Amino acid sequence: MAPDTPRKSSDVRIRFGHPWRLMQETRALTLLILGHVIVFLLSIGHDEIVAEMVADGWIFARYAEQIELLFGLVLFVCWGALTVRLVTMLQRARTGDCICPRCNQRCGDPE
Repeated sequence: MAPDTPRKSSDVRIRFGHPWRLMQETRALTLLILGHVIVFLLSIGHDEIVAEMVADGWIFARYAEQIELLFGLVLFVCWGALTVRLVTMLQRARTGDCICPRCNQRCGDPE
């Protein structure tokens, strides 16, 4: 077909990536890992972030230490919530709940 030939909309099917990457569990796990990375990076630089906020005049210098502690506490709580969610997701996917592709039985059951 020539590039300028009109096509019917039903002829074009665009697929981004691999379909298995778009499963709900895969997306949830990817977002959890991304959340862990973001919280980790914020926790590395949270004191510099607060220092920049003081320098820009967003917060008073006398409250900088309290804001830094509060920011660290919020990041700690976020990290804990992400970890709890990740652990519950991995517990649901443990090997005792899977189906063997060869024998079509539950994994770990004798054949």
